[in-house]
Amino acid sequence: MLEILDGFNHDTVAIKASGVVTGDDYDKRLLPAIEARLKDHASIKLWYEFDEGFKGIKVETLWDDAMLGFFHLTDFSRVVIITDSEWITGMAKAMAYMIPCPVKVFDKSSSHLAEQWIADNES
Repeated sequence: MLEILDGFNHDTVAIKASGVVTGDDYDKRLLPAIEARLKDHASIKLWYEFDEGFKGIKVETLWDDAMLGFFHLTDFSRVVIITDSEWITGMAKAMAYMIPCPVKVFDKSSSHLAEQWIADNES
């Protein structure tokens, strides 16, 4: 499940992943949030937080994730990943090489540093 988080700058889409993420989560929550922000901003920032209850992404949803990256690849100016999971950290670091914007991974105890970093307007 994806939950849209409040309390971030208007140019930031903030989400929290828990349980199993499905295609409906992308279609009904994430994509509308991204497209709404892109109406007002040339590029946006993405805060992607994984809680301790995150189980994974449905196999068919991996296609949605790939399409999100393909169609919105240059729409992101910064991506922050918040997780205490080593396997998510590893995947995020590998993904960072494929995205043309800065990507940083923070553990949950350093989320205040992530907030400062994502609010920064320099690349």
